[in-house]
Amino acid sequence: MPHKSSSYLVESISVTNQIYRHRRLLTALLLALAGGLNSIHQNSAEAQDQHDFGTWFSLNTQGPLTVKQNTPARLRWWFDGHLRYLTDSGGFHQTIMRPGIGYALNDRTSIWMGYGWINELPTNQGPIFDENRFWQQLIWNRPIGRSSYMSRTRLEQRFRDAGDDTGWRLRQFCKLSVPLDCQKRWSWVVWDEMFFDLNETDWGQIGSFSQNRMFTGLGCNLKGLNRPRIEVGYLNQFIRNPIDEDPINHVVSANWFWNF
Repeated sequence: MPHKSSSYLVESISVTNQIYRHRRLLTALLLALAGGLNSIHQNSAEAQDQHDFGTWFSLNTQGPLTVKQNTPARLRWWFDGHLRYLTDSGGFHQTIMRPGIGYALNDRTSIWMGYGWINELPTNQGPIFDENRFWQQLIWNRPIGRSSYMSRTRLEQRFRDAGDDTGWRLRQFCKLSVPLDCQKRWSWVVWDEMFFDLNETDWGQIGSFSQNRMFTGLGCNLKGLNRPRIEVGYLNQFIRNPIDEDPINHVVSANWFWNF
């Protein structure tokens, strides 16, 4: 009995320490988020930013194009699909379908290229339109202890029927996932993506920094075929508008990942 009591005490102290560490991490994330929202509120008072609320859903899948026994699959396929709702669009705002193919240079680095189709209803109640894109990207993954870091650099060529110009855009995405000690399937997830228009177009691309997206939430590795994973949290989208109010969207974001 004394041995069991001692073991139970040690386990309880260990769990308490884990909860305390992650409480500090959660507190830091909430303080950072509160600081960001406070900054948004101040900017809104000064620049009269336009706030909106919505819900975004995404499906993200990839897998090998060829399967060889005892050999890592280098050639891969990619597909992500998105359904987005914003209030000022009367509900529906945007649909995205983005297939592609890629090649794994090694366990950490891969290169990709593909096509994207976007169907969008503008928040200013303008007519619905389609956008076509070609895209190329470099993805780099690195473990940091038990955590994981991912960098994605994407170049896009954008086409719209409303004009003749091709819009070139650079997107830089950085993501950190920190697993919970007390619940190994769960992790804190934080990511940020910055958008840079590389030229001006006759259909509205502004030729400078144009958008930022910041996400914080929880991820969970689910049981089942092909290692499904879900990440749910808050996404803040800032859009730069050089001639009018800057839209800021507050979004509940739910993302499903499925690797084959």
